[in-house]
Amino acid sequence: MRYPDLIEDQKTFNSLIADLRKTPAVALDTEFHCEKRYWPDLFLIQLAADGIGPVAVDPLALETLSPLAELFADNSVVKILHSARNDLVILFNDIPGFQVRNLFDSQIAAAFLGYGEQISLVNLVHSVCGVRSRKKYSMSDWSARPLARGQLEYALDDVRFLVKVYNALADQLKKKGRTKWFEGESESLSDPSTYSVSRERLFSKARSAGKVKKTSFPLLWRLVNWREDTARDMNRPRFYVGRDHLLCRLAVLAPRKVESINSLRGLPGGFVDKYGEAVVAEVEKCLKSPPDDVPQIRLPRHDWGYAARKDILRIFLKMKSKTLDLSPALLLPRESFESILENPPRSMKQFMEREDLTQWRKEALGTELVDLLTGKLAMTLKKGNSLRFVKVK
Repeated sequence: MRYPDLIEDQKTFNSLIADLRKTPAVALDTEFHCEKRYWPDLFLIQLAADGIGPVAVDPLALETLSPLAELFADNSVVKILHSARNDLVILFNDIPGFQVRNLFDSQIAAAFLGYGEQISLVNLVHSVCGVRSRKKYSMSDWSARPLARGQLEYALDDVRFLVKVYNALADQLKKKGRTKWFEGESESLSDPSTYSVSRERLFSKARSAGKVKKTSFPLLWRLVNWREDTARDMNRPRFYVGRDHLLCRLAVLAPRKVESINSLRGLPGGFVDKYGEAVVAEVEKCLKSPPDDVPQIRLPRHDWGYAARKDILRIFLKMKSKTLDLSPALLLPRESFESILENPPRSMKQFMEREDLTQWRKEALGTELVDLLTGKLAMTLKKGNSLRFVKVK
């Protein structure tokens, strides 16, 4: 069946999804607005498969997106997305019971093949297919109806070549022996918790924005939760309510009266009128009944060898990344990098038991990294003044 470029009725959408589920792989992209919102608003869905589409779907014209959930839960069909997290956070939020199976993120695949850690879809399509996609409508107002023809063509380009890109990248991963690495890195994208808001992480981030003593942590925790609830209820970004540094100042001040909030420097205009009473109420609640679930903040304790390990590990990662044709940040993310510096593994057994590293990273780094941190691998200069790491005899 041939479908129109833009689907605006439920019956045709249902038929499209039924046909797409008969294909081996489906490309998907979305157009959304996240400015001035707590959750992004979805305004367009683009889909394509071999012999079908590309097709755009107007979610504003549909009764339900549940057929799309059935497609994503179908393990027999590969779902191809580029930088999938951006699209999936919307689908997980908008579609009840949404699940993801058999996902292929072309940006992650490209990172394992030397295209760069965060290559754009435009550049990846050009590298793989030799085609330059349109950029003119990237900042369009996707909420406006009707959509301009140029907008629609721009949106369709985002999935027009994605199945071809998938076929090429999947083949390259197989030839390079990195399919399992890719799959290990992609696992978290199918986990709904990946897209939930971590209030503990928000608390840690807020605490780092100002000088807050431990005695003020309970109030800061209450304020972080108050801001999150307020932003969600208003459907506005959390910084619309108050930025982290303001929450820190309020936690230290612990105002018992609305008027006392005005003593803070850099107070956003209208903040006291909008939220003053609510802040004072949070202070009173905290004083009467301090929360017992304040996240534990573990402050790093650097031993005398920390700085040396940091320098050497950075050099090692840079050289190892070049050998593997991967970016250092992909090979060892920042949080794991810091954790290893603070608590370096003393054996392969300790290293393999780490829960903050995926299996592919353990395979890629394992023996050499442990040898480096236990003094069995040394850094030397060879002729030409180039660095190398050698086994210590």
